[in-house]
Amino acid sequence: MENFQVRYKNSKFSNEKIELDGKAFLHCEFENCLIILERGESDISGCSFKNCRLMLKGNAYTVGKIIKLFTGKSPLKVLDMGEPPTPPVPLDGGG
Repeated sequence: MENFQVRYKNSKFSNEKIELDGKAFLHCEFENCLIILERGESDISGCSFKNCRLMLKGNAYTVGKIIKLFTGKSPLKVLDMGEPPTPPVPLDGGG
């Protein structure tokens, strides 16, 4: 893990809103969480996600839109603060 001031190792998160930016997560479990990424300044390794939603904001959302331009499709179904709420696809690939 790089030089992040906030680090989690072998932690479990359930029914929480988790902002990834500025934090490192090693072998953590996330269940029923809203995962938020804005700048992309995070380290995630060996983690599992069950029934979680991903929200891209700011720079992360812009990168997602660029990927869509290149591939013709969104990399993930995500929710952005500026868009009307729609149910995002869970990170574990479920429906």
